[in-house]
Amino acid sequence: MMETTSSGKILILFDIDGTLLDMHGAGRRAFIRALKTTFGWDDDLEYIHFSGTTDMAVFHRVLQERGLPYRDEEARLFFEQLPEELRRTVAGQQTRLYPGTRELLEFLSEHPRAVAGLVTGNIESCARIKLESADLHGHFTLGAFGHEHADRNEIARLAMVRATRQLIPGESFARLFLIGDTPSDVRAAQHIGATSIAVATGTPSIETLRDAGADYVLEDLSDLSLLQSILGISGDR
Repeated sequence: MMETTSSGKILILFDIDGTLLDMHGAGRRAFIRALKTTFGWDDDLEYIHFSGTTDMAVFHRVLQERGLPYRDEEARLFFEQLPEELRRTVAGQQTRLYPGTRELLEFLSEHPRAVAGLVTGNIESCARIKLESADLHGHFTLGAFGHEHADRNEIARLAMVRATRQLIPGESFARLFLIGDTPSDVRAAQHIGATSIAVATGTPSIETLRDAGADYVLEDLSDLSLLQSILGISGDR
């Protein structure tokens, strides 16, 4: 059970795409290229909605579309190729940060009570490429990723387990938050008992995020004072 006191560590888990940054469709293009390079498949993935999903779920969906079974060896080959294609795709491309992203992460990195982690549908290597493209990779101490499970709820659970293991004996998190831009992120927050902060920087609208049951819905992460208040760490460094 989480503490409700005004002291103790605070865990803030973040989605990446649509929440922190915009890669201008680089992830989709890399996926298409990796399918071609690995298997020789020409697939425009028009039947895939990437927002809120996971790389493993997308891979399963492609196999389903082709009537093929999942095989560990084929998945391994594909997910080894995917980051190579992503690097080629983002080379020379400008990553767009959403308003407030850098300021919030810098604040959390400097705060002794804040622990920032990742809950992302990206496989770990691709997550790192995307964060490095925006010089954000130094702000996260833990995470769970899209190659570890097709279900984002389970990825959130893995991140929570890993964060808890980092605590000293007898310590627990005073508060837990998950910040994302889709109803899938809201459901993942609910799955692990976290307060959900939804930002309308991705595809889903503010109304959609409210209907999903988000505890807080913001246009973006630009109001640092408001976020400090929500997180409960305003002025207590």
